[in-house]
Amino acid sequence: MMDSDSLIASLGARLRPSESSLTETAVALIARGPIDSPALVAQVCQAIGVRRALAESLARAIIGHRPDVQQGPDGRWRVIVGQVVSRPDTPADGVSAPRAVTTAVTMLRDAAMLPISSLKFAVVDVETTGGRPGHGDRITEIAIVRVQNGAIVDVFETLVNPECPIPPMITQITRITHEMVRDKPVFARIAHEVAARLEGHIFVAHNASFDWRFVSHEVFRGTGQALDGATLCTVRLARKVLPQLPRRNLDSVASHYAVEIPPEARHRAAGDAIATAKVLLGLLRDAEGRDITTWGALDVFQRAGTAMAKRRRKPPAMPTPVKDAGDGAARIWEIAFSRSGDLAIVGSFTGTLDFGDGAPTLSSTPPIDAD
Repeated sequence: MMDSDSLIASLGARLRPSESSLTETAVALIARGPIDSPALVAQVCQAIGVRRALAESLARAIIGHRPDVQQGPDGRWRVIVGQVVSRPDTPADGVSAPRAVTTAVTMLRDAAMLPISSLKFAVVDVETTGGRPGHGDRITEIAIVRVQNGAIVDVFETLVNPECPIPPMITQITRITHEMVRDKPVFARIAHEVAARLEGHIFVAHNASFDWRFVSHEVFRGTGQALDGATLCTVRLARKVLPQLPRRNLDSVASHYAVEIPPEARHRAAGDAIATAKVLLGLLRDAEGRDITTWGALDVFQRAGTAMAKRRRKPPAMPTPVKDAGDGAARIWEIAFSRSGDLAIVGSFTGTLDFGDGAPTLSSTPPIDAD
């Protein structure tokens, strides 16, 4: 078994030094023409008959961080015109799965048993020019609040030159103007510092998918390296811990925990990130009261039942990532294959694990058309 520090680090954010062979192969396949997730996973992973929900999650794990591909409304992946697509060193039809699955799954199991009190969190908030990082929207301000042992450790914040105009509507909300960011660093200049502050910490945000997409996209642009790591969403967690609240936006959840956000700090990165960090501490205390004391239990808890909640909500005004599977299967962490054949935790996907009496194995799944 790995030592606890190594397991904690395996959950935290990190830069992946180079593209995995699976990612390169997947991008090359997409460059040949649009392809849906089941077909992509079947060819790249040599995994025929994977459930569609699991295929979607695996596809996001393999290529979701790439700014040069996107998934269209029809569910098919396409290359974004004008972006550079890397080519694999191995043929698309010649990829074999890494041989470190048993070790990786054992690591997943051990990491799931880590007590929440031992974990390190990086609470992030970004202000942006819009809601689509792959379509020209950029970060104008970022804050990272690191939390450990039940307390805020430090706060990092900076305005960022987005290298594009800030729409007047956004300025009305954030009060960030062109004059304020004109002489500030572009994200590429702070990308390595941002990655260093996130390293080894679980990425936390209020609506984590939004902040994660922007930060990972900007880090990739600035470093050429992919940002990996586990995430925790305080919106999802609040839905489970605080079902009595009519709304789970930051103002409502902060008010519940008596967290004050000064008016001048609202919709600014540091003000919102500090408030979210305090909310996180309250949510973790309440989760502990439900006997949720390990990372694995917390991750399953935050994700359970969210698909139904999403179906009840009105469609969002801006495009969102592919929805999580809602077929009732267990949740386990995604694995991303590196060029060396190692595996790393990068999120979560739908599937089951069978530890049995021997080495842990990933369970088989019925054919896609069985759904």
